[in-house]
Amino acid sequence: MASKTAPPATAAVARRTITGMIVAMALIESLSGVTQGYLNPILPALGPAFSIDDPTINGIFLISNVSFAVLTPIISRLGDSYGYRLVLRWSTAVVAAGVVMMAMWPSLWTVTIGVVMLTCVVGFIPLMMGILRVSSPAQTRTGVSVMIGMLMIMVGAGGLLAGIIGVDDPTLGFWVAVPFAVAGLLCSFVLPDAGTPTGEGLALVPLMACSLGLIGFVVALSMGPDWGWLDAKTLGSGIIGLALLAYWVVLDARRVNGKRFMDLRMLAIPRIRTVSLATFFFGFASISYFGTNGIFLYSNPDKTGYGFALSPLIIAIVLAAASVLSLFSSLLTSKALSLFGERATLVFAGLLLAGGFLVMAAAHGSLAGYCTGFAMFNLSLGMYQAGTRALSVEGVPLEETSTAAGLNELALSVGIAVGAAVVKLSSSSSVQSGHISEGGLLSIWIALAIAALVAAAAAARYPKRKAAATTAGVAV
Repeated sequence: MASKTAPPATAAVARRTITGMIVAMALIESLSGVTQGYLNPILPALGPAFSIDDPTINGIFLISNVSFAVLTPIISRLGDSYGYRLVLRWSTAVVAAGVVMMAMWPSLWTVTIGVVMLTCVVGFIPLMMGILRVSSPAQTRTGVSVMIGMLMIMVGAGGLLAGIIGVDDPTLGFWVAVPFAVAGLLCSFVLPDAGTPTGEGLALVPLMACSLGLIGFVVALSMGPDWGWLDAKTLGSGIIGLALLAYWVVLDARRVNGKRFMDLRMLAIPRIRTVSLATFFFGFASISYFGTNGIFLYSNPDKTGYGFALSPLIIAIVLAAASVLSLFSSLLTSKALSLFGERATLVFAGLLLAGGFLVMAAAHGSLAGYCTGFAMFNLSLGMYQAGTRALSVEGVPLEETSTAAGLNELALSVGIAVGAAVVKLSSSSSVQSGHISEGGLLSIWIALAIAALVAAAAAARYPKRKAAATTAGVAV
């Protein structure tokens, strides 16, 4: 008789609580997706509205890229020190304020400042992973898959909605994110206060060395194609940036005044080191391609010899439809990690990504063929983003969860910056009559396919699972 007794009511409540928490996290991450997606159609159309030229618009994108890189380790580290929920609330509030400011008072200055405020979304996933890992370790992979799925679908939806609403006045597109900002801010007050903050203050000298180093390095990569790779500004920015990053590593290794900015010793853990390296090359090979994808789909084959002359609205619809595939694959990633293993799942994601680029290269003369390759691209995108993020915190102490997740986000951001520089270099060196040559596109597809294969090779070094069971959400 006892064996037929229903599970305790408290267990059901716990399950409902965890489900509600994951839903709230997904809504917060929807704000991240919308803000990352809606800028792509809005910013290029702001020229006539603000009387600014293309270099100025590119400068706003550069500021965004630099802010993403700099704020990633800072916000993540603050979460471990002062509490995941507290820092998440402040981060969400800053993003919401930036969203409302740009919508209500659109101008060059408010948009420039707002773009920086919006980059606080980089802390959402590391901070929520900290809450999730402490509250329900067994649900960490599932929660991350749901969050990444929401991120992927809302990046596509945000761009589509902003393009539709801002078709006549691009500044109206800024209103797309307002309801998501309100919902995200409210949800940040629903999440539990999980974990015990370490209370360890930030080591300011290593923080400044890391931040300034990232600024110099990202600026050199972003502006190198425009300034020239051998230009004094490019070389100076890059060399100083790398020197400061090396100085940061030395300082944190010595633990100045008993403090570190980020504990880089976690890279000594084989699985963390492997995931970080794979994440770098995944970012290199994937997100850096989105700009080229839009150029290809928009190009008129009568003028360039390639492309399908799609309108911006149709391109936005294609991206939104493709994001559904990323949602699908990210939701299945947690199950794939359990069924097939971490190594096999990540390797498959890399091979799928490389295959997608090769299909694009071989069948780019056909819309159906190209879309098949792009579909493979998006399936891999959702899979690797969910997989690498979930695995980035396994094997580190609970109190360093946010920092470990932030380190992985940093590897992704730097990988994207390096990949974008390679793509821009290939584009700039193959321009004919103002357009990228078909040979230039082929070189981009091949280069990114190689980077995807390197990501797969890096993932192949992930330690094999020693037992089928998991302990506290960490593979053993």
